[in-house]
Amino acid sequence: MSCPKQAVLIFEEDAAVPAGLKPLMLETVLSRPILSWVCDRLRAEGVQRLFAVCGPRFAEEARGILPPESAVSEQWTDLESFLDTDGATLVLPRAAFPMEEAGPGFAYAAPGRELRETWRVKMTNSVQGAELVSGWLPVYGPDTVAEIEALLRQREASREMG
Repeated sequence: MSCPKQAVLIFEEDAAVPAGLKPLMLETVLSRPILSWVCDRLRAEGVQRLFAVCGPRFAEEARGILPPESAVSEQWTDLESFLDTDGATLVLPRAAFPMEEAGPGFAYAAPGRELRETWRVKMTNSVQGAELVSGWLPVYGPDTVAEIEALLRQREASREMG
């Protein structure tokens, strides 16, 4: 499969995020939202189009971080239109942090139309023809965010010493 030129980032549903908290993609690591780390990595890899599946409660904050041409919506018709391509589409089905040493796991890529057709029938990550993509560490909660931040601080300190 060719390098994905577009990506779909799936946030938690608004109703699943307790009052006073944010979706994990909007939590910060070293004073930057995880989403900004994700955008930097995707741009470096040549991804040109982004679609964030995000409810209205956090849509403005997500738009403020994503490149201006990105789409932010929870509407199926918007996502369906975005996926109208045979080109490879990277899917992050949950919050993730870019980390080179992360092996293949939950992130995957598949042709846009194939994703659209599979998701039209049933929202599943079991997409025929999908390939697992490495380099993405799943973020499961605040503990994962703290672990990532500690690891990055440790790396920074090692670079300063060496």
